[in-house]
Amino acid sequence: MTNAKTNRLSLSQLFLFASILSVIITALWLIYPNPNRHYHLMLTGVSKGRIRPFKAKFKPYQGKRMGGGAGIAAVLKDAVKSFEGSPYNVFSVGSEISGTADAYFTRGSAVVKVLNAVGIEAMLVGNIEYTYGHRRLAELAEEAEFSFVSSNILESGSERPPVYISSELFYNPGGGLKIGLVGLTPPSTPTLTARSNIEGLEFMPPGESLRLQIEAMRKAGADLVVLLTLYSRDRIKAEEWRPIASAAPDICVMLDYDIDAPPAVRRDGVIIKTVSGYNQSKEVDVLDLEITPHPVRIVSWKGRRLAVNHAEITPDPQVARVVDSVTRENRELRDRYIGEFAGDSQREWDRECPIGNMITDAMLAEGGCDLAVHNSGGIQNNIQAGDFSVGDLFSMIPFDNQLVVMQLSGSEIEELFSISASLQRGLLQVAGASYEFSNRSDKGFALESFLIGGAPVDPERIYTVCTNSFLADGGDNFTTFRKGRNLQYGRQQRDVVSEYIASRSADGPMRLSVDGRIIRHD
Repeated sequence: MTNAKTNRLSLSQLFLFASILSVIITALWLIYPNPNRHYHLMLTGVSKGRIRPFKAKFKPYQGKRMGGGAGIAAVLKDAVKSFEGSPYNVFSVGSEISGTADAYFTRGSAVVKVLNAVGIEAMLVGNIEYTYGHRRLAELAEEAEFSFVSSNILESGSERPPVYISSELFYNPGGGLKIGLVGLTPPSTPTLTARSNIEGLEFMPPGESLRLQIEAMRKAGADLVVLLTLYSRDRIKAEEWRPIASAAPDICVMLDYDIDAPPAVRRDGVIIKTVSGYNQSKEVDVLDLEITPHPVRIVSWKGRRLAVNHAEITPDPQVARVVDSVTRENRELRDRYIGEFAGDSQREWDRECPIGNMITDAMLAEGGCDLAVHNSGGIQNNIQAGDFSVGDLFSMIPFDNQLVVMQLSGSEIEELFSISASLQRGLLQVAGASYEFSNRSDKGFALESFLIGGAPVDPERIYTVCTNSFLADGGDNFTTFRKGRNLQYGRQQRDVVSEYIASRSADGPMRLSVDGRIIRHD
C-alpha cells in the first residue's frame, strides 16, 4: 500500500512539474519570441513564349486550361499575400522569349511586355533568348523593365559582358535583407543556336571566377546569394557541379523533368530548388526560407510548386489586357488554318518520332536528296487531333531555320548518326534512310546499322543530304555537318512543312505514324 501511494504521489508531482515547465516555456516564448524571419524566392521561366493560357496535354494537368501571363500574375499576387509582409523576390530562369507564334511574330517583344506587366525583377539569359540574334536581344533589353543576368557571357577578347547583360545584381527586398543574384547561361549555347546569333560572344564554363565573384558579393554585403542556371538537377555532370559547389551560393536554381515536383534539397551546403523543364507557364515555384537575423543563416527551407490552373484562379485583369494588346495584331495570322490531323502525335527526343517523320518527309520531298535529317530538339510541341493552325506550326517548329542541301560522304554520315546514337543532344530524325542503334548508358552506345534507300552505306560515296540551317552550322554538337560541301540554302523550313501538311490533309485528316526507320535497342 505504501509503495503504491508513493508511486501515485511521484506521478502527480511529475505531472505538476511538467505543467509548470510548460507554462514557463510558453511565457518565455511570449516574452522572447523566435527572432528568426522568413524570405521567399518565387521562380518562373521555361515558358517557351506561352503568354496565353492553353489546354495542357500531359499529367498532372492533362486537359486543364493552364498558364499564360495573366494566370502567372494572379498566382504570384496570391502568394505574396500569404507571405504576410515577409521579403521576397521574383526571378525567371529564362527560356521565355521564343517558342510560340506570339513570340515569333513580335521577335520576342510580346513576351517581354507581358513579363514587364507580371512584375519579374530579373531573368537569366538562356540559349533560347538568342533565337533572334544578339542584336535583337539587346533591343529587347531596352524594352524590358527587368534586368537580364548572366555571369558567364563575355564579349570575345574581353572580360566584359555585353552592355545589355548584368553579370551580378543586388536586391533589397525589405527587412534590411540584401540578396545577390548571379546566373549561368548554358556554356553549350554555341551548339544550341545558329552561330550568327551569338557572333562576338563567348560562353564560359563555371570555374574559379564564379567562386571569386560570389565571394566578392558577400564582402559587398550580400546576405544570401542566388544562382540561376538551366542545368538539370539529375543530369548535371560531376565536373559541372564541382565549381558551383566550390563557389558556394546559398541557393542554386536548376531544372527537373519529373511529373511530380521534387523537394528542395541541400547538396554540398547549397540549397537546390528546381523549376520544371516542361513548365510552359503552367506553374510558379516558391522556395520558403526561415533565416536568422544578421549574420543571416538558413535555418529551414521548403519548396512548393503552385499550379496556374484557370479552374482555381482568376487571371489578373491588368495583365490580361496587356496580353490581348500585344497579341491582337497577330491573331488573324496566328489562327489561319493549315490542315487537319486525325489523331494526337507526341514529340520524342530519344526514339523515332511521328512528327519527326512528317517533318523529314516534307524536307525530302522539297530537297530531292538521298536523305533528310532533322534534330529532335527542334520539335518543341505535340500535335493534337483536329485543325492545325499557323500558331500550332510555330509552337511545333519555333526556330527560324532554312532548308540546306549539302554533300557528305558515307563515312561522314555514319559519323553523324554515331553521335545521334549517343543521345547527347537527342536523336536525328530521318527520311530516306533507316538505322538501328543501342544505348544502354552514357558511354555504352553504338550505331549498329545504317541504310540509305534500303542499301548499306558506301563510306566513299558522296550523298546529298537535306537538313536545316541550325544543324548545318553544327548545332546540337553535330559538328560533322560543318564538313558539308556545295551548300545550297533553300526556303524556310516552316513554309515547307506547312505546304506539306496542307497538301496531305486536303482530302481528309492527315494521320502520322512511325514505320521502323529508327530502331533503338536498350
